[in-house]
Amino acid sequence: MPLITDRQRKWLIAAAIGTVALAAAALPFQQPATSAQTNAGSASETLSSGEELYKQHCLSCHAADGAGRGSNPALTTERFKKKYGTFEEAYGYISTEMPQNAPATLRDEDYEAIVNYVLSLNGIPTELSDIEAHWARDSILSLHRKRAVDGYIENGKLLYKPEQNITRAEFITYLVKAKQLFLSNGSGPDITDIAKSPYKTYIATAIEYGIVDGYPDSTFRPDQEITRSEIAAILTRSEALDKTGQDGGTAAAFGDVEGHWAEGLIYAAVRAELFDGYDDGTFRPARPITRAEAAAVIARVSP
Repeated sequence: MPLITDRQRKWLIAAAIGTVALAAAALPFQQPATSAQTNAGSASETLSSGEELYKQHCLSCHAADGAGRGSNPALTTERFKKKYGTFEEAYGYISTEMPQNAPATLRDEDYEAIVNYVLSLNGIPTELSDIEAHWARDSILSLHRKRAVDGYIENGKLLYKPEQNITRAEFITYLVKAKQLFLSNGSGPDITDIAKSPYKTYIATAIEYGIVDGYPDSTFRPDQEITRSEIAAILTRSEALDKTGQDGGTAAAFGDVEGHWAEGLIYAAVRAELFDGYDDGTFRPARPITRAEAAAVIARVSP
């Protein structure tokens, strides 16, 4: 075999480098996807997947775009929106009635995709639009995907309102959903102000589990903003934490909880790293918390 001269070797190396450079130049340049683009793509994929699943399993009964067929009702009417206008309501109906020939046979994620698609046909948003750059975004999204938290529909958008203070009823409801507790059939012992509350079942469940209780006047005050001390007490009970210690262990001593009714409960939650205080050495037990802070706390105890 003839030997390759140095000149030929240099020429071959240069040619190879040029070929690689040309191939690289031919590749399309792609910007890394932003989180907003990723979420938009995810929402689009969910709707696309839901549409395909709908066509595969529901088209023969409910027709294209949910128009309805024969005795099968339309899924895009004002009556449907009024009766099944939330994810939970729509999921309850669709997962038990569809497909007509084999209801309740699809996977949960398939039903979720179909529900999102049907709600989109009705102009009902299913993706939160106000948490993209928020520090608690991941916790909120995680709980929202589990249907543990909900939002508000305003001007065609679904809002979580992360900086809005959360009420006692909302926090308890989100916690019960996140922990997947068996729901109560009762109304809560001796509680006089939850009969008409949409959160009645969740409040009664939490009371039966011993997670929360009412006030001495037999009220629960569901619409009252919940405080940091109340949440510390709820977390300590729900996680069965040891509340006998005070400022020992990993918990720092706070200058504003001594003698407080929830002192031991606060330190138990802090030792378990479910809650913390402020840089100035205070806990601020009477301070309300936001919906974002609530999501972050609940996510820590969510299975």
